[in-house]
Amino acid sequence: MPVSKRFVLVLLAATATASDSAFAHHSQAMFDMSQCLSIEGTVRTFQFGFPHSWLWIVVPGKQGGEPEIWGFESAAPVQMMEVNPRWKRDVVAKGDRVTIRYSPMKDGRHAGALGTLALPDGSVLRAATPACQKELGTPVPATPAK
Repeated sequence: MPVSKRFVLVLLAATATASDSAFAHHSQAMFDMSQCLSIEGTVRTFQFGFPHSWLWIVVPGKQGGEPEIWGFESAAPVQMMEVNPRWKRDVVAKGDRVTIRYSPMKDGRHAGALGTLALPDGSVLRAATPACQKELGTPVPATPAK
């Protein structure tokens, strides 16, 4: 049975659309990757999971105001452990005091792309995201596409 040209065109259009969506999902377009900021806070929760890991911290409010919740996105656990095997689900616990270097959200929300995480013991873990690459020197090795 011959395949119609119309069917092939529809299939190609669907494939192109799906790949654009996947690429857009993994974009860092929402972050200002030209900036590297630092913030201190107390761990609220660490979601070490797929498709992205998130670290949520509580930061004291400005001028004695209400505490602020900040979120920091990083890569999937496998990618993070490739950069540093110390990344584990229990690397931080609720209540730990941490310092984070990050690239902020372009729209000013209390969030960013995780660059590094300084742990209570003073050690620093580098994240598997391209945040703060200029300041940190050698870029995180690229994970091959699968």
